[in-house]
Amino acid sequence: MRIVFVNLHGNEFLVKTLNKIIFKHSVAIKHKYFLDYLLSRDDIEICSYINKRGLSLSYTTRNRFLQSFRFLEHRIVMHKNGIPHKRIKVLKNEDEIRHDDLIIMYQIFGHEFDFKKRPDSFIALSQLHFTLDQHEVIEKIRPDLIYNESNMQKRFIAFDEFFGWFDKQYLVIPFVFADRFKPVKPFAERLNKAVSVGTITYPYYLLKYYGTNCLQPTRKQIYDNAEELKPWVDCNNSDFLAEDKPYNTSASAGPLRKLINRLHDKFFLGHQKKYYSFDMVEKFNGYKMCVVGEDITGLPGIGFVEGMACGCAYVGQTIGYYEDYGMKEGVHYIGYDGTLDDLKAKIGYYQQEEHQEELEAIAKAGCDFVRSHCKGPAAAESLLNNLLDAQRRWLAEHPQTDN
Repeated sequence: MRIVFVNLHGNEFLVKTLNKIIFKHSVAIKHKYFLDYLLSRDDIEICSYINKRGLSLSYTTRNRFLQSFRFLEHRIVMHKNGIPHKRIKVLKNEDEIRHDDLIIMYQIFGHEFDFKKRPDSFIALSQLHFTLDQHEVIEKIRPDLIYNESNMQKRFIAFDEFFGWFDKQYLVIPFVFADRFKPVKPFAERLNKAVSVGTITYPYYLLKYYGTNCLQPTRKQIYDNAEELKPWVDCNNSDFLAEDKPYNTSASAGPLRKLINRLHDKFFLGHQKKYYSFDMVEKFNGYKMCVVGEDITGLPGIGFVEGMACGCAYVGQTIGYYEDYGMKEGVHYIGYDGTLDDLKAKIGYYQQEEHQEELEAIAKAGCDFVRSHCKGPAAAESLLNNLLDAQRRWLAEHPQTDN
Protein backbone atom coordinates (compact mmCIF):
# COMPACT_ATOMS: atom_id res chain seq x y z
CA MET A 1 0.00 0.00 0.00
CA ARG A 2 1.44 3.38 -1.01
CA ILE A 3 0.47 6.78 0.39
CA VAL A 4 1.80 9.68 -1.68
CA PHE A 5 2.20 13.21 -0.33
CA VAL A 6 3.32 16.13 -2.49
CA ASN A 7 6.40 18.01 -1.23
CA LEU A 8 6.08 16.38 2.19
CA HIS A 9 9.11 18.26 3.50
CA GLY A 10 7.33 21.60 2.92
CA ASN A 11 4.05 20.66 4.62
CA GLU A 12 4.04 22.34 8.03
CA PHE A 13 0.96 20.38 9.09
CA LEU A 14 2.89 17.10 8.84
CA VAL A 15 6.52 17.98 9.66
CA LYS A 16 8.53 20.81 11.13
CA THR A 17 9.65 22.52 7.93
CA LEU A 18 13.05 24.02 7.19
CA ASN A 19 11.99 27.64 7.64
CA LYS A 20 10.51 26.78 11.05
CA ILE A 21 13.74 24.99 11.97
CA ILE A 22 16.02 27.82 10.80
CA PHE A 23 14.02 30.62 12.40
CA LYS A 24 13.08 28.60 15.49
CA HIS A 25 9.35 29.23 15.12
CA SER A 26 7.03 27.41 17.47
CA VAL A 27 4.33 25.74 15.40
CA ALA A 28 1.43 23.37 15.86
CA ILE A 29 2.07 20.44 13.49
CA LYS A 30 -1.64 19.69 13.39
CA HIS A 31 -1.62 16.46 11.37
CA LYS A 32 1.66 15.05 12.67
CA TYR A 33 -0.36 12.38 14.42
CA PHE A 34 -1.42 11.03 11.03
CA LEU A 35 2.10 10.86 9.60
CA ASP A 36 3.33 9.27 12.84
CA TYR A 37 0.66 6.60 12.52
CA LEU A 38 1.58 5.89 8.89
CA LEU A 39 5.25 5.60 9.88
CA SER A 40 4.31 3.02 12.50
CA ARG A 41 2.73 0.77 9.87
CA ASP A 42 5.17 -1.62 8.18
CA ASP A 43 2.60 -2.39 5.49
CA ILE A 44 2.52 1.22 4.24
CA GLU A 45 5.09 2.75 1.91
CA ILE A 46 5.13 6.53 2.32
CA CYS A 47 6.13 8.49 -0.75
CA SER A 48 6.79 12.15 -1.39
CA TYR A 49 6.45 13.42 -4.92
CA ILE A 50 8.81 16.41 -5.04
CA ASN A 51 7.73 18.56 -7.95
CA LYS A 52 9.54 21.40 -9.69
CA ARG A 53 8.30 23.89 -7.09
CA GLY A 54 9.36 21.78 -4.13
CA LEU A 55 11.79 24.20 -2.48
CA SER A 56 9.72 25.37 0.45
CA LEU A 57 11.79 28.49 1.10
CA SER A 58 10.94 29.72 -2.40
CA TYR A 59 8.13 27.56 -3.71
CA THR A 60 6.80 30.33 -5.98
CA THR A 61 9.80 30.18 -8.28
CA ARG A 62 10.69 27.74 -11.04
CA ASN A 63 14.30 28.92 -11.10
CA ARG A 64 16.29 25.79 -11.83
CA PHE A 65 19.28 26.78 -9.69
CA LEU A 66 17.19 27.48 -6.59
CA GLN A 67 14.97 24.46 -7.11
CA SER A 68 18.01 22.18 -7.48
CA PHE A 69 18.26 22.31 -3.66
CA ARG A 70 14.77 20.86 -3.08
CA PHE A 71 15.94 17.26 -2.72
CA LEU A 72 18.65 18.27 -0.26
CA GLU A 73 16.02 20.18 1.67
CA HIS A 74 13.92 17.02 1.81
CA ARG A 75 16.80 15.03 3.33
CA ILE A 76 17.54 17.74 5.91
CA VAL A 77 13.91 18.08 6.98
CA MET A 78 13.40 14.34 7.33
CA HIS A 79 16.58 14.10 9.42
CA LYS A 80 15.59 17.03 11.65
CA ASN A 81 12.17 15.43 12.20
CA GLY A 82 13.72 12.11 13.19
CA ILE A 83 12.36 10.31 10.13
CA PRO A 84 14.81 7.85 8.53
CA HIS A 85 15.51 8.99 4.98
CA LYS A 86 14.89 5.51 3.59
CA ARG A 87 11.43 5.45 5.23
CA ILE A 88 10.17 8.02 2.69
CA LYS A 89 10.41 7.08 -0.97
CA VAL A 90 11.10 10.14 -3.10
CA LEU A 91 9.29 10.38 -6.42
CA LYS A 92 11.05 12.80 -8.77
CA ASN A 93 8.63 12.56 -11.69
CA GLU A 94 4.86 12.49 -11.71
CA ASP A 95 5.01 9.47 -14.03
CA GLU A 96 6.23 7.48 -11.01
CA ILE A 97 2.80 7.87 -9.39
CA ARG A 98 0.81 4.66 -9.80
CA HIS A 99 -2.87 4.01 -10.44
CA ASP A 100 -3.33 2.32 -7.06
CA ASP A 101 -1.55 5.05 -5.07
CA LEU A 102 -3.54 7.04 -2.53
CA ILE A 103 -2.53 10.68 -2.99
CA ILE A 104 -3.07 13.13 -0.12
CA MET A 105 -2.86 16.85 -0.84
CA TYR A 106 -3.42 20.03 1.19
CA GLN A 107 -5.46 22.88 -0.26
CA ILE A 108 -3.53 25.69 1.40
CA PHE A 109 -0.24 24.78 -0.34
CA GLY A 110 -0.60 25.92 -3.94
CA HIS A 111 2.75 24.45 -4.99
CA GLU A 112 1.34 20.96 -4.49
CA PHE A 113 -0.94 21.29 -7.52
CA ASP A 114 1.86 21.70 -10.07
CA PHE A 115 1.07 18.67 -12.27
CA LYS A 116 1.33 18.42 -16.03
CA LYS A 117 -1.82 16.31 -15.93
CA ARG A 118 -4.10 15.00 -13.24
CA PRO A 119 -2.68 11.71 -11.87
CA ASP A 120 -4.77 8.64 -12.65
CA SER A 121 -5.08 7.89 -8.95
CA PHE A 122 -7.41 8.44 -6.02
CA ILE A 123 -6.83 11.93 -4.60
CA ALA A 124 -7.90 13.04 -1.13
CA LEU A 125 -7.72 16.76 -0.29
CA SER A 126 -7.37 18.24 3.18
CA GLN A 127 -9.01 21.64 3.63
CA LEU A 128 -7.17 22.36 6.86
CA HIS A 129 -6.92 26.17 7.15
CA PHE A 130 -9.68 26.52 4.58
CA THR A 131 -9.08 29.12 1.89
CA LEU A 132 -10.32 29.98 -1.58
CA ASP A 133 -6.88 30.78 -2.96
CA GLN A 134 -6.37 27.53 -4.87
CA HIS A 135 -9.94 26.81 -5.99
CA GLU A 136 -9.15 27.01 -9.73
CA VAL A 137 -6.27 24.52 -9.65
CA ILE A 138 -8.24 22.31 -7.29
CA GLU A 139 -11.04 22.14 -9.84
CA LYS A 140 -8.50 20.94 -12.41
CA ILE A 141 -7.28 18.24 -10.04
CA ARG A 142 -10.84 17.32 -8.95
CA PRO A 143 -10.15 15.39 -5.74
CA ASP A 144 -12.19 12.26 -5.09
CA LEU A 145 -12.69 13.05 -1.39
CA ILE A 146 -12.32 16.15 0.76
CA TYR A 147 -11.78 16.08 4.50
CA ASN A 148 -11.48 18.65 7.26
CA GLU A 149 -12.14 19.23 10.95
CA SER A 150 -15.45 20.81 9.93
CA ASN A 151 -17.75 20.25 6.99
CA MET A 152 -17.04 23.36 4.93
CA GLN A 153 -19.48 22.12 2.30
CA LYS A 154 -22.15 22.76 4.91
CA ARG A 155 -20.55 25.58 6.92
CA PHE A 156 -19.01 28.00 4.41
CA ILE A 157 -21.74 30.07 2.78
CA ALA A 158 -20.03 30.35 -0.62
CA PHE A 159 -18.75 26.78 -0.89
CA ASP A 160 -20.96 25.96 -3.86
CA GLU A 161 -19.82 29.08 -5.72
CA PHE A 162 -16.25 27.80 -5.81
CA PHE A 163 -16.62 24.06 -5.32
CA GLY A 164 -20.02 23.45 -6.88
CA TRP A 165 -18.49 20.73 -9.06
CA PHE A 166 -17.67 18.66 -5.97
CA ASP A 167 -20.37 16.03 -5.44
CA LYS A 168 -18.43 13.31 -3.65
CA GLN A 169 -17.69 12.39 -0.04
CA TYR A 170 -16.87 15.17 2.45
CA LEU A 171 -15.33 13.58 5.52
CA VAL A 172 -15.28 15.30 8.93
CA ILE A 173 -12.40 14.31 11.20
CA PRO A 174 -11.79 15.33 14.83
CA PHE A 175 -9.26 17.86 16.00
CA VAL A 176 -6.36 16.07 17.69
CA PHE A 177 -4.31 17.55 20.51
CA ALA A 178 -0.63 16.86 21.11
CA ASP A 179 0.37 14.62 24.02
CA ARG A 180 1.86 17.54 25.94
CA PHE A 181 -1.61 19.00 26.55
CA LYS A 182 -2.74 17.56 29.87
CA PRO A 183 -4.07 18.74 33.24
CA VAL A 184 -1.15 19.26 35.63
CA LYS A 185 -2.57 21.82 38.08
CA PRO A 186 -5.49 21.05 40.42
CA PHE A 187 -8.69 22.79 39.33
CA ALA A 188 -9.21 24.51 42.67
CA GLU A 189 -5.78 26.21 42.45
CA ARG A 190 -6.43 27.85 39.08
CA LEU A 191 -7.52 31.43 38.40
CA ASN A 192 -11.30 31.63 38.51
CA LYS A 193 -11.68 33.26 35.11
CA ALA A 194 -11.11 32.43 31.45
CA VAL A 195 -8.03 32.74 29.27
CA SER A 196 -8.54 33.67 25.60
CA VAL A 197 -5.98 32.48 23.04
CA GLY A 198 -5.63 32.31 19.26
CA THR A 199 -4.34 34.30 16.30
CA ILE A 200 -6.48 36.91 14.49
CA THR A 201 -6.05 36.87 10.71
CA TYR A 202 -7.58 38.71 7.76
CA PRO A 203 -8.12 36.66 4.55
CA TYR A 204 -8.98 38.94 1.65
CA TYR A 205 -11.98 36.96 0.39
CA LEU A 206 -14.17 37.21 3.50
CA LEU A 207 -15.41 40.78 3.04
CA LYS A 208 -17.63 39.90 0.09
CA TYR A 209 -19.48 37.19 2.01
CA TYR A 210 -19.42 38.27 5.65
CA GLY A 211 -19.00 42.05 5.56
CA THR A 212 -15.64 41.74 7.32
CA ASN A 213 -12.26 40.34 6.39
CA CYS A 214 -11.58 39.22 9.95
CA LEU A 215 -11.55 35.42 10.08
CA GLN A 216 -11.91 35.24 13.87
CA PRO A 217 -14.25 38.10 14.85
CA THR A 218 -14.88 36.80 18.38
CA ARG A 219 -11.11 36.76 19.02
CA LYS A 220 -10.89 40.30 17.64
CA GLN A 221 -13.80 41.34 19.84
CA ILE A 222 -12.01 40.09 22.95
CA TYR A 223 -8.69 41.56 21.79
CA ASP A 224 -10.20 45.01 21.23
CA ASN A 225 -12.04 44.96 24.58
CA ALA A 226 -9.35 43.32 26.70
CA GLU A 227 -9.38 45.97 29.42
CA GLU A 228 -13.15 45.89 29.81
CA LEU A 229 -13.11 42.09 30.02
CA LYS A 230 -10.35 41.77 32.62
CA PRO A 231 -12.65 40.69 35.49
CA TRP A 232 -13.78 37.73 33.36
CA VAL A 233 -11.13 37.07 30.68
CA ASP A 234 -7.38 37.43 30.35
CA CYS A 235 -6.66 38.10 26.68
CA ASN A 236 -3.65 36.36 25.11
CA ASN A 237 -4.86 36.67 21.53
CA SER A 238 -2.43 37.76 18.82
CA ASP A 239 -3.46 40.11 16.02
CA PHE A 240 -1.33 39.09 13.06
CA LEU A 241 -1.47 42.51 11.40
CA ALA A 242 -0.50 44.28 14.60
CA GLU A 243 2.54 42.08 15.19
CA ASP A 244 3.67 41.33 11.63
CA LYS A 245 4.37 42.93 8.28
CA PRO A 246 3.80 41.26 4.93
CA TYR A 247 6.70 39.95 2.90
CA ASN A 248 8.33 42.65 0.74
CA THR A 249 7.82 40.77 -2.51
CA SER A 250 6.61 43.02 -5.32
CA ALA A 251 5.34 41.50 -8.54
CA SER A 252 8.31 42.95 -10.43
CA ALA A 253 10.93 41.39 -8.17
CA GLY A 254 12.86 38.42 -9.53
CA PRO A 255 12.88 35.03 -7.76
CA LEU A 256 16.24 35.60 -6.09
CA ARG A 257 15.18 39.04 -4.80
CA LYS A 258 11.92 37.59 -3.50
CA LEU A 259 13.86 34.90 -1.63
CA ILE A 260 16.26 37.46 -0.15
CA ASN A 261 13.33 39.65 0.95
CA ARG A 262 11.57 36.69 2.54
CA LEU A 263 14.71 35.73 4.45
CA HIS A 264 15.13 39.36 5.56
CA ASP A 265 11.57 39.44 6.83
CA LYS A 266 12.02 36.11 8.59
CA PHE A 267 15.13 37.32 10.43
CA PHE A 268 14.12 40.86 11.31
CA LEU A 269 10.33 40.94 11.68
CA GLY A 270 8.45 39.78 14.75
CA HIS A 271 6.12 37.09 13.38
CA GLN A 272 4.24 36.57 16.63
CA LYS A 273 7.35 35.99 18.73
CA LYS A 274 5.50 37.36 21.76
CA TYR A 275 2.55 35.04 21.18
CA TYR A 276 4.74 31.98 20.79
CA SER A 277 6.96 32.91 23.74
CA PHE A 278 4.67 31.46 26.41
CA ASP A 279 3.97 27.78 27.13
CA MET A 280 0.39 27.09 26.05
CA VAL A 281 0.06 24.06 28.35
CA GLU A 282 1.13 26.12 31.35
CA LYS A 283 -1.19 28.92 30.25
CA PHE A 284 -4.26 26.67 30.04
CA ASN A 285 -3.42 25.05 33.38
CA GLY A 286 -3.47 28.45 35.04
CA TYR A 287 -7.20 28.96 34.39
CA LYS A 288 -10.49 27.25 35.13
CA MET A 289 -12.01 28.31 31.79
CA CYS A 290 -10.78 29.06 28.26
CA VAL A 291 -12.09 30.76 25.13
CA VAL A 292 -10.78 30.09 21.61
CA GLY A 293 -12.82 32.20 19.19
CA GLU A 294 -14.16 30.34 16.18
CA ASP A 295 -13.56 31.08 12.50
CA ILE A 296 -16.44 32.91 10.85
CA THR A 297 -16.33 30.41 7.97
CA GLY A 298 -17.38 27.47 10.12
CA LEU A 299 -14.35 26.11 11.95
CA PRO A 300 -13.47 26.10 15.63
CA GLY A 301 -9.79 26.55 16.47
CA ILE A 302 -7.72 23.54 17.51
CA GLY A 303 -7.09 25.35 20.79
CA PHE A 304 -10.51 24.33 22.06
CA VAL A 305 -9.50 20.66 22.35
CA GLU A 306 -6.07 21.63 23.68
CA GLY A 307 -7.63 23.72 26.44
CA MET A 308 -10.17 21.04 27.29
CA ALA A 309 -7.41 18.41 27.35
CA CYS A 310 -5.66 20.59 29.95
CA GLY A 311 -8.77 20.54 32.15
CA CYS A 312 -10.29 23.93 31.29
CA ALA A 313 -14.04 24.35 31.00
CA TYR A 314 -14.41 25.54 27.41
CA VAL A 315 -16.58 28.56 26.54
CA GLY A 316 -17.80 28.41 22.93
CA GLN A 317 -20.60 29.67 20.71
CA THR A 318 -23.85 27.73 20.52
CA ILE A 319 -24.08 27.58 16.74
CA GLY A 320 -23.67 23.84 16.23
CA TYR A 321 -19.91 23.59 15.77
CA TYR A 322 -19.33 21.44 18.83
CA GLU A 323 -22.45 19.33 18.47
CA ASP A 324 -20.94 18.07 15.19
CA TYR A 325 -18.32 16.29 17.32
CA GLY A 326 -20.87 14.85 19.75
CA MET A 327 -20.45 17.45 22.49
CA LYS A 328 -23.38 18.85 24.48
CA GLU A 329 -23.79 22.37 25.81
CA GLY A 330 -23.86 22.48 29.59
CA VAL A 331 -22.30 19.03 29.77
CA HIS A 332 -19.03 19.22 27.84
CA TYR A 333 -18.78 22.99 27.29
CA ILE A 334 -20.27 26.33 28.33
CA GLY A 335 -22.30 27.91 25.53
CA TYR A 336 -22.76 31.60 24.78
CA ASP A 337 -24.27 33.57 21.90
CA GLY A 338 -21.09 35.29 20.65
CA THR A 339 -21.73 38.70 22.25
CA LEU A 340 -19.57 40.34 24.91
CA ASP A 341 -22.53 40.75 27.24
CA ASP A 342 -23.37 37.06 27.14
CA LEU A 343 -19.69 36.10 27.49
CA LYS A 344 -19.49 38.18 30.67
CA ALA A 345 -22.77 36.76 31.94
CA LYS A 346 -21.85 33.10 31.38
CA ILE A 347 -18.34 33.39 32.80
CA GLY A 348 -19.65 35.51 35.69
CA TYR A 349 -22.24 32.84 36.50
CA TYR A 350 -19.60 30.12 36.78
CA GLN A 351 -17.24 32.38 38.76
CA GLN A 352 -19.73 32.42 41.62
CA GLU A 353 -18.88 30.24 44.61
CA GLU A 354 -22.21 28.38 44.47
CA HIS A 355 -21.50 27.28 40.86
CA GLN A 356 -17.93 26.06 41.29
CA GLU A 357 -18.94 22.43 41.57
CA GLU A 358 -20.99 22.70 38.37
CA LEU A 359 -18.05 24.40 36.61
CA GLU A 360 -15.61 21.69 37.62
CA ALA A 361 -18.03 18.99 36.44
CA ILE A 362 -18.20 20.59 32.99
CA ALA A 363 -14.41 20.89 32.86
CA LYS A 364 -14.00 17.21 33.80
CA ALA A 365 -16.64 15.99 31.34
CA GLY A 366 -15.07 18.04 28.55
CA CYS A 367 -11.59 16.80 29.39
CA ASP A 368 -12.77 13.18 29.45
CA PHE A 369 -14.57 13.66 26.13
CA VAL A 370 -11.61 15.02 24.16
CA ARG A 371 -9.17 12.58 25.73
CA SER A 372 -11.46 9.78 24.50
CA HIS A 373 -12.39 11.15 21.06
CA CYS A 374 -9.45 13.31 20.00
CA LYS A 375 -6.42 11.07 20.52
CA GLY A 376 -3.94 10.71 17.69
CA PRO A 377 -3.64 6.96 16.99
CA ALA A 378 -7.39 6.29 17.03
CA ALA A 379 -8.16 9.36 14.90
CA ALA A 380 -5.39 8.45 12.43
CA GLU A 381 -6.57 4.86 12.09
CA SER A 382 -10.14 6.01 11.49
CA LEU A 383 -9.01 8.55 8.87
CA LEU A 384 -6.88 6.01 7.03
CA ASN A 385 -9.65 3.40 7.05
CA ASN A 386 -12.11 5.92 5.62
CA LEU A 387 -9.65 6.94 2.92
CA LEU A 388 -8.90 3.34 1.98
CA ASP A 389 -12.60 2.46 1.85
CA ALA A 390 -13.22 5.39 -0.51
CA GLN A 391 -10.17 4.46 -2.59
CA ARG A 392 -11.38 0.85 -2.95
CA ARG A 393 -14.70 2.09 -4.28
CA TRP A 394 -12.86 4.41 -6.68
CA LEU A 395 -10.60 1.64 -7.97
CA ALA A 396 -13.63 -0.57 -8.62
CA GLU A 397 -15.20 2.24 -10.67
CA HIS A 398 -11.94 3.24 -12.42
CA PRO A 399 -10.06 0.12 -13.56
CA GLN A 400 -6.60 0.82 -14.90
CA THR A 401 -6.37 0.99 -18.64
CA ASP A 402 -3.27 0.43 -20.78
CA ASN A 403 -1.88 3.62 -22.31
